[in-house]
Amino acid sequence: MKKKDKKHKKMKKWQLNTLIGTAAAVVVIGGGVMVWSAMSPSSSSESQVTFVTKVTRGHVASSILLSGTVKAGAEQYVYYDSTKGDLADIYVNVGDQVANGQALVQYDITDAQANYDAAIRAQERIGRQINELKTTGVVSTPTVGAETTPQGEGGIGQTDGASLSVQDPGAAQRSYNNQLADLQSQYADAADTVTKALSALNNTTVLSTVEGTVVEVNRDVARSTGSSQTIVHVVNSGTLQVEGELSEYNLANLKVGQEVTMTSKVYPDKTWTGQISYISDYPSDSNGSSATPGTGSTATGAKYPFKINFTSDIGELKQGFSMNIEVKNGSESNLVPVTAVVNEEDKYYVWVVDKNKVKKVEVSLGDADAEKQAITSGLNPGEQVISNPSSELKDGQEVGQYEEIN
Repeated sequence: MKKKDKKHKKMKKWQLNTLIGTAAAVVVIGGGVMVWSAMSPSSSSESQVTFVTKVTRGHVASSILLSGTVKAGAEQYVYYDSTKGDLADIYVNVGDQVANGQALVQYDITDAQANYDAAIRAQERIGRQINELKTTGVVSTPTVGAETTPQGEGGIGQTDGASLSVQDPGAAQRSYNNQLADLQSQYADAADTVTKALSALNNTTVLSTVEGTVVEVNRDVARSTGSSQTIVHVVNSGTLQVEGELSEYNLANLKVGQEVTMTSKVYPDKTWTGQISYISDYPSDSNGSSATPGTGSTATGAKYPFKINFTSDIGELKQGFSMNIEVKNGSESNLVPVTAVVNEEDKYYVWVVDKNKVKKVEVSLGDADAEKQAITSGLNPGEQVISNPSSELKDGQEVGQYEEIN
């Protein structure tokens, strides 16, 4: 027996009877599967060594590559809103630390306060009319929308309820009920007006919705500039995340919870880990757009927003950094070397060694990477397979010389 090569220090060697031939390597790639059917070259069949490895459980690296941008997980833009009037004050400066609910911007309250006061007065006036009707049976001041009946025809508006009750008690009660119902309806409408006026008054003060740092303040805005200008920008840098867009193809192959590894062009020697936290069911561009290099997408198609939360320290990363993302396969599978799989007539096989004899077993394939092929059916963990099968192998043939790779 030849002395073992240094590269195979961890291999066990057995000398058996039958010799294994050689064959050329073939690559088959399709449906997310990468298969190699390869045999080690040799100058003579007597010197050929067959490598055998055990079926293991594990993960294969995903072939899905994405790109994204580091963004704040919590931030707030306060845009100028001309419907609220003129700016009265900005309470913060760049660099200030603000709390959730803290006042940032104040619009002029003159118009909003006047509208609120008027709405309160209108509601109170109708409330007094309701109280007067219930107390005296009449309303001294006719109310818009209230039904009144001329004096002498059974109406309450211009006479007292006693004479009406004598003439027609039923008509008097109906008139009273109608007036009360009208006033109550008007009171409800007035209450809605008060609520809206109060909301408009409160909205003249813009509050912070996040806890963070003020990174932008623009005091030079006016009604003539429109409503698209940023007045204040608040960022919570402690909740950075990566955001990007998926192609429609990748949407079908990814799910929330899958782990990823990420690298940055700024720090190419460092790696970050994360987890997909959000994938939109709705495209950001329903008409489709050109593919982004490195996303694995087709030339055109819809794009679906996604977000990734960091599971490692953010370190030196800053907002706006571009990230390359590799998605890890989420499921554990039976694994064999990609060189162990043989493709014949659209079917896939491996050669299993059992009691010094080989057996050809049909298998179903899962994902693959450059070294490992996932097997979804046909093999069990611990079985021994030939990692460099010869095209001359036959079922039941005894194995000659082979080395087991640990």
